[in-house]
This record gives sequence, C-alpha cells and structure tokens, in this order.
Amino acid sequence: MKQILSFSLFLTYSISFANLADFSYNNHCINNLIYFEDLSTAVDDEVVFWFWDFGDNSISTDNSPVHAYSESGIYNVNLTIQTQKGKSYSKLKSIDIKAAPFAFFNPKNLCDKKVVFTDYTYAKSASVKSWIWDFGDGEYSLEQNPEHQFSEDEKTNIHLKVLDKNGCWDSISQSVEIIKNPKTGFDINSVILTNPAVIKINSHNKSDSLLYLINDELINQQNGFIQVPGHQEVSVKQKVINEYGCIDSSLQKIKANKEYKIPLPPFFQPVYGKNKSTFGINDENISVNEFIIHDSSGREVFKGNNVNKKWNGSEQNKGKQCKSGTYTYVLSYENSKKVKVLQKGKLILKQ
Repeated sequence: MKQILSFSLFLTYSISFANLADFSYNNHCINNLIYFEDLSTAVDDEVVFWFWDFGDNSISTDNSPVHAYSESGIYNVNLTIQTQKGKSYSKLKSIDIKAAPFAFFNPKNLCDKKVVFTDYTYAKSASVKSWIWDFGDGEYSLEQNPEHQFSEDEKTNIHLKVLDKNGCWDSISQSVEIIKNPKTGFDINSVILTNPAVIKINSHNKSDSLLYLINDELINQQNGFIQVPGHQEVSVKQKVINEYGCIDSSLQKIKANKEYKIPLPPFFQPVYGKNKSTFGINDENISVNEFIIHDSSGREVFKGNNVNKKWNGSEQNKGKQCKSGTYTYVLSYENSKKVKVLQKGKLILKQ
C-alpha cells in the first residue's frame, strides 16, 4: 500500500513539473495583435525569465507579450521559462494564423448628394459576416451595400470595417466626392418688344450644359436671345446637365407684353382745348435710356433720354409743331424688375 501511494505522489509531482511552462493566446488573424498570456506555474519556486520564440524569426522576453503575424500559416510558438533556482521548462504550441479579409468598396454617385456603396471585400479564409460603415457625417450602416443621402456636397472620408467568420477583420478609408444637382434658374436680362418678342436669358449657371424648351421647341443656348410670342403666356423650361450627367430643371412663365411693356396710348393730341399733354413715360421709377420718334417718312423728330423723356408734339430742333399723321417710336428703358426693354410702336398725332 505504501508503494502504491509513493508511486502516485511521484507521478503527480512529475506531471506538475512536466506542465510547468504554459501559455494561452486570444487571437489568430494576420496583422491583428495577438495577446500571449503566460500561464506557467512553479512549485516552491519563482519564474524569473521568459523566452518566447514565435516561429517567424521573432522573439520576446516579456512575461505576456503582444505579437502580430504578417503572413498567414501555421506557426510553432515555443515558450521557455527559467526559475530562480535555474531550472528551465518549455512549452510548444502550434498556432494557425488565418488570412484576414481585404476590405474594399466602390462608391457610385447618384446625383443630388446620394451615393450607393458596393462592397468588394475579398475574403480568403472565411466569408464576411458583418460590415460597419461610417459615412463621416454622424450616420452609420450595417448593410453590405448601403445607399446614403448626404446633406453636404463636399468631399467626405468614408470608413468601412469588415469582420469575417474567423473573427478576423480589416478596414479601409476612402475620400468620396459628394455630387449635388447642378444649379438652375435664370433671369430675363432684356426684352425686345416686337412680335414675336425677343428675350435675352441670363442663366444662373455659367458652366454646365443648358437646354431651353419654349412651345415645344428645343433651344441649346447658354446666354442668348430667344424668340417668344409677344401676346401670349409661354412656359420657358430650363434643363441643366453637369459633367457628371446630373440633371435638374426650372420653369418660368413669361408673357412679354404683359410683364414688360409700358402701355402708351395709340393716339396723341398735344393741345386739347385749354389742356396740354405730352407723350411718354410718366413713371419716375423707370429709367429711360433712349426715346426716339420718327415721322411717316422715317425722319427723326424727337430724341429723348431719362432727363427729357416726354414729347410735346413739336420737332425737337426746330421747335415747330409736327403735322398730324402716323408716327413710330423706339423706347429703350429699364423697368422696375431691372430688365432692359426695347419697345417699338406706332401712334397717331392730331394737332
């Protein structure tokens, strides 16, 4: 009985010393930090020295080191410890380093500050099980191929982190340009009031391609004169296309005579009884550039401006009254909308 007990104690003692050196690790992915923890024990002694051989020509003498492998594969990790009494013990373990996924994505701009992101991550050892997208504007997504609406149209740093079924991860950051729709809108710079009227469009967008649709007629102009009917309302549709193919449009309704024409009477009698009158613009807020009147033979009888913008029925240079008859006028002015207008018309003069 004593022999059996002695053998048992000897076996326990031998096993304890045979397993004196030991360690654990908590990660096994390429390029990821692996934390090695020393689990060695000593009976009536103290471990004073550690020597780690990671199997990739790297070593460490730390108690519980941190190491990262740059290539996948199986590595033999050997830990050798030395006690205060000078005894050495070793432990060898094989560690399988898995290849991490290679994170990659492609952004596709959909205009109006919307982007679709397509994941092209390459998974070598195991399939990807989760995606974490950081759009750089405080918004996130866990979808594989998300679509995101941005509020600003400036370059944004997009970050993607992927995790595979082995627990290995990779990440990538990419600067993405956010594209907005092109600027639209236009003003009317000047109007020539003939029939049809001629308007000059001033687009708010000076750099992108422009198309105008007036009464089903397509006009490709940047800033040019366009004919519109002078006595009916028309819809002027503007379409703008930028270099990315993004399109936006605007619409204005125009009636040249109604919106821009200053009504002048077709009949003018300078003296009626004891009353005297003049022909011209009575609105002091309208700036007259030039006001010219011709008789039926085409001879100029009056030329005015913003200072002298009314005709009294006399020849300007000679001072004598003009004969009764039909006269034509050309009036150039700037209206209250800051649009320059060239207006032509006829009047009947009765003396």
